[in-house]
Amino acid sequence: MSGSGNMSGLLQAARLWERTSAKGNRYLSGRLGGVKVVIMANRDFDAEDPVKSHTHTMFFADGSATSPKPADQPPAERRERPRSAEGRGNRGQIEDDAVPF
Repeated sequence: MSGSGNMSGLLQAARLWERTSAKGNRYLSGRLGGVKVVIMANRDFDAEDPVKSHTHTMFFADGSATSPKPADQPPAERRERPRSAEGRGNRGQIEDDAVPF
């Protein structure tokens, strides 16, 4: 899969970013509208067990408390947020949580 070209009718639902927890576990996070999305590797993976044979699990959480911006704020101002050097790329490490939102 590459770029933003038409991939046989596929629609982009969300953009995800790879993150690393404080314990070094990698996961993906992003937003799907007003919902926070986190995709984590299944730590209990067991190919022989049908219940545990999946490789990843997707979690959702209400993102409405942090996502909406005031309607009276112009879009250009919403996009222009100061970013530190740590805010680029992987965004540093975060503490581990059952669902790291």
